Amino acid sequence: MHVYIGGAYNGKRNYVKQHYQHKVQHLFEGHIPEDTVFESQDVIIIGRFEQLVQQHAHLTEDEIVARLMEKLKQLDRQATLVCICTDMGRGIVPLEKEQRFLRDTCGRLYQAMFAHSEQVIRIWYGIPQIMKEE
Repeated sequence: MHVYIGGAYNGKRNYVKQHYQHKVQHLFEGHIPEDTVFESQDVIIIGRFEQLVQQHAHLTEDEIVARLMEKLKQLDRQATLVCICTDMGRGIVPLEKEQRFLRDTCGRLYQAMFAHSEQVIRIWYGIPQIMKEE
């Protein structure tokens, strides 16, 4: 798994598309594909994890993280999995309970993704910064 994180509209998608331009790319925004078979040389790109978390808001934070990580790990075994994550909050705590839940759950999901990933790169206005590389 490769994770790219950065603020909204910081160039993450453009960087990823260019970085993997010589591979077959499958882009999924706000959902994780199920029952789809990919070639091992393909790149599966998933973005908008905040939408995924909101779709599972009836579950606890731990249940959401466990369920989504299980699906991501399954995809990671099939092909190169690329996750595009929006850095939310930057230390600001939202007033609304739902927004706090979203921020906190995304943070926990990102921690699990970072721990599992081979590579984590922060994109800051189109400029990559390697945070983790194995």
